[in-house]
Formats: sequence, C-alpha cells, structure tokens
Amino acid sequence: MKKIISILSLINIFQFSFTLGNEPLPVKAKSQLTYSEKEYVESFCRQYAPAYVSLIQSSYSSPNSWIRSINGVVQENTFNAQNREHLINEFESIIHETTHHKNSFNGFLIDPNTYLVLTDQERQLSMKFFKSDAIEKVVSTEAQKKLFRYKTYVSPGVNVGANNQGIIGLLDEYSAYQNGCTAALIAYDNALKNEDTTLAITFLKQALATHFAYFEFNIFIGAYVKYARLYNQEVYQQILKLTTLKKVYTLNTQSFINSLQIIQNAPTRLKGNYHLVKYTMDYYNTNYVDFSKTYMKNFEADLQSLKI
Repeated sequence: MKKIISILSLINIFQFSFTLGNEPLPVKAKSQLTYSEKEYVESFCRQYAPAYVSLIQSSYSSPNSWIRSINGVVQENTFNAQNREHLINEFESIIHETTHHKNSFNGFLIDPNTYLVLTDQERQLSMKFFKSDAIEKVVSTEAQKKLFRYKTYVSPGVNVGANNQGIIGLLDEYSAYQNGCTAALIAYDNALKNEDTTLAITFLKQALATHFAYFEFNIFIGAYVKYARLYNQEVYQQILKLTTLKKVYTLNTQSFINSLQIIQNAPTRLKGNYHLVKYTMDYYNTNYVDFSKTYMKNFEADLQSLKI
C-alpha cells in the first residue's frame, strides 16, 4: 500500500524509437508516434529490472492512480513518465503497487514467473476470518509503538486490505513489499554492472527503505496465527489447511530472505563506495530493524506452522 502521476507524448523527431537510457521504446509507424506512460515505464524497467517487464505489461499501476496524503492532505500527482528522475524515484513503488494490482485478481505474486491462485474453497474460508487488528491482544504495547508499519496496516479500525482481509490481506502486502524490494535490488545490480554507482545506490536505498517490512509483516502474520491458535481454534485449523496460502508465505519468505542477503553483502559489493549508503543502513538498523528482528522471535513457532 504505497502510492502517485501522468501521460505525455512525443514529437516527430522520434520517428523510429526513443531511447530511455540505452533501451529503445518500441518502433512505431509515423502515424503512431505517441508513447503511453506505460510504455515509458516498461522501457525503463526493461533496462534495469527486465524480469519485471511482464508484470508491468499485464498489471501496470500508474502513480497517477494513487492517492498520497501528508498529514491528511491529499497531494497532487505530478509523475511524468518522460522524466527520468521521476521514473527512478518511483520505481520501487511502481513495482509494489503493480504487484497489488496483479494480486487483486485473486492470487499472489511470488515473482514475475510465479503467481499462485487461491482455490474457491480457500477463498470462501478466508472470507470468514477475523480482521488483523485483533492481533493487538498478542502484540505488546511497546511493539505497537515501535513497529514502523503497525499503525498503517493493523491498528484497530484502520481501513486497509491488510486489516480488513485478515491474513489474506497481510500476505498481499507481504508479496508487494517483497517484489518491490527484489526489483529495486535487481536494478541496483544492473546499475552497478553499468558502472553507474550513483544510480545503484539510489536503487539500494529504495530497497533499504522497505526491506525491514520483512520482519514487521512476519510479526503481523505470526501474531495473526498465534491469536487464532489461542482464541479462535476453528479459524486456526482452517488456516493450517490452506495449502496455497502456505505456499505463498513460504515462497515469498524465501525471496525476501534472498533480498536481505544481498543487502547484507552491500559493503563487499560497493567497497569504497559503501560509505555513501552506510548512514542510511545504520539509521534503519537502529530505528527499525534491530527491534523488529528481535521481536519477531516471539512468533517463530507460529510462522513455522505456515511453511511448506
């Protein structure tokens, strides 16, 4: 759940292709020289995270369709797909929101080549599950205050899918954060291969801003299962029988752990340039990662019950 911006056109000078970085947009006839926002995004994605082009093609979510507010005030959408800086700055969020769009078709994205769909029986069962805000009974007051995304996703009465749709909504959000983080790290890798360290670090910082969602959503998911085990045995037994849901959790977790490993290896990969990202890494570790990583241990047994 992240969210923001536009559609513009080209002029006759671009008769055969337009190069965004080094990657050309599709060749078009003279009578079809207008490129859509989606095509600009697709071209950018093809250059830095080509594995995700198919996701953009099938389920693109435009930043212009998002709602973003600051202190309750809705902000104007200003995304311009022809502006390279806009594409860079919104890249991780675009993958995150496009994953949500893909997931809305009653399934869950693991990676661009893997999409798992709940069976009709699983879907009917899950619709009867309790909201995620019930977990406040098994999550300490301290954790509720310290976990960065707690208030946004699972605090009492919050009107978002992660709360309203229970564990299904939590896994949708988990999938979106995992894919956004993964795509940003693929882009980081490709920028480094192109010897563009500045851009690589920009993508790495996008991944850093979202990677600790791994610990937070494992806490939320684990707490959901723990609450069911302690206070709603009927739902708990049903959760344990949801084979597709368990696969979704297991496979997204494996992919997320791979991303965490890439982040851990950043000092070795960046070498002398690591100082450019060290402050950001230390900030997230001190303020969010250290606590959530430790607190997650309280739910290890219940998380284990979800793994295939």
